[in-house]
Amino acid sequence: MNSAAADRPQEGQVDMSAQRGPSSRWLLTALALVVVLAIPLFLVDVPPILDYPNHLARYFVLAHPGDPVLSQMYLPRWGLIPNLGMDVLGAGLLRLTDVHVGGRILLAFSLFAPVAGVVVFSRGVFGEFSYWPLASGTLAFNGIFHLGFMNFLLGLGLAFAAAAGWIVLRRRGEALAAVAYAVVATPVLFFCHLFGVLVFALLIGADEIARLAASRHAGKLTAAEVTRTGILLAIAISPAVVLYLAAPLAAGAAAPAPIAGVGYKLWTLLTPFMTTNISLTLWTTVIVIGFLAIAWRGTRVSPGVWIALGILAMVYLMAPSEIKGGTFVDVRLGMIVGLLFFAGFRPSLSPRQALVAGVIFATLIGARTIYIAATWIDHRQTLAELRGAMAQIAPASRVMIAHGPRASGTYAERPEWALPGISRLDGQLSALMVIEQRASWPLLFADPAQQPMEVTAEFRSLSQSPGGPVDFAWLSDADAPAARLKQAPYLKSWRADFDAVLLIDPPALLPSTPEGLTPVHAAPFAVLYRIQH
Repeated sequence: MNSAAADRPQEGQVDMSAQRGPSSRWLLTALALVVVLAIPLFLVDVPPILDYPNHLARYFVLAHPGDPVLSQMYLPRWGLIPNLGMDVLGAGLLRLTDVHVGGRILLAFSLFAPVAGVVVFSRGVFGEFSYWPLASGTLAFNGIFHLGFMNFLLGLGLAFAAAAGWIVLRRRGEALAAVAYAVVATPVLFFCHLFGVLVFALLIGADEIARLAASRHAGKLTAAEVTRTGILLAIAISPAVVLYLAAPLAAGAAAPAPIAGVGYKLWTLLTPFMTTNISLTLWTTVIVIGFLAIAWRGTRVSPGVWIALGILAMVYLMAPSEIKGGTFVDVRLGMIVGLLFFAGFRPSLSPRQALVAGVIFATLIGARTIYIAATWIDHRQTLAELRGAMAQIAPASRVMIAHGPRASGTYAERPEWALPGISRLDGQLSALMVIEQRASWPLLFADPAQQPMEVTAEFRSLSQSPGGPVDFAWLSDADAPAARLKQAPYLKSWRADFDAVLLIDPPALLPSTPEGLTPVHAAPFAVLYRIQH
């Protein structure tokens, strides 16, 4: 194993980055990767991705601020907040396209952004194009994508690409140009996602530390150089720091969730390889890690990658699952680690080894895509059942969402409904009623400190952002305990405040109907009840 500055591969070996410019064969490979990964997006209008329907509903409202029904319930509130990247794109795009066509275009951005960022970063740090970063298509359908963290994935891809620009300029000795570039890039990353700024700072900081360590090893390091580097880094990220301090998100003390157990931490390390199928997740992990182990002796590594991985490891061990309203923090860190395997490493193989590796990764990407496509096709049935129930909902209706009894937080009868060990994926699907029925949905992400939207005063007491469906059994209790009211304050007088209850994922044998509810429509995935006032 050698650093990025090491000698070229020995005679008879194929450097997986053989040309400074992309060859026609490389471009054809990249095009084929894009086509294959995009196939599932053509198979269903609303893919089974946790937060996607919720985000899509918000983009739809932002794109139609003058809608006579929706404007009574939700109001745009653009402000100085992070995580606006997809909102800006969505608000513009959904004015020009059908909502479900535009939504899948936005999903494509979040699907391809990390892969594109890896390719650009690898090109920047190694100076040449390589086939290995294209193998990161293996991670395109990952745990974070299934959770629907669209702004995060967009920011992650941009952060890798932006870090490549900094590294290239610094290696050319253009320090002032690098700082000017960063001063422009960091606000863009801030408004895409706060994690984008953190990843950018991690990557350029690690590269600068590696450069200083190399100078020290050569006996050329001075205190002035250390101070100068620190000043450059501080200036580079200062715009994002100023924006954060001015944003509403900075107000108040952070209340992190407890640190998860060892088992959960180990499982979330597989986030980059994760699908709704455990076996496919484990096989992907084994193949990627196994390939790197076999090709290790001929692998060159970007100087800052080991430092970045070390920092991520320390942070990962101490990271809570939630802080400052951001959820699945440790899961997100695992995703960054996975992308570094493809962005910061560059294997060199013999022609025969390269051919075998290409076939293996092409097969793996194809198998994962086929599995995703099959589950998304099956998801059409779920959508049809949900839409059948929602068709009975009148515009401006106030609908509460409940779920049936579940064996565990990630148990699901159908594979597309859950990410094993992480989360159910069907909790936000009923957000489609905002788009398709113009109904009030209590779980819309509409916190002005985090999203460019707020709920109107009339509907604010009926909303919980973020939140999830309530347990249907709770509706049989005459009085809701304080713990339940904290989770869903609108339970206090739900019979008087709501018009209907939508039960998703009911048991095969429906439970006894709570007092005041009348079944209107029943399907295996969704049952709609009218509330008798």
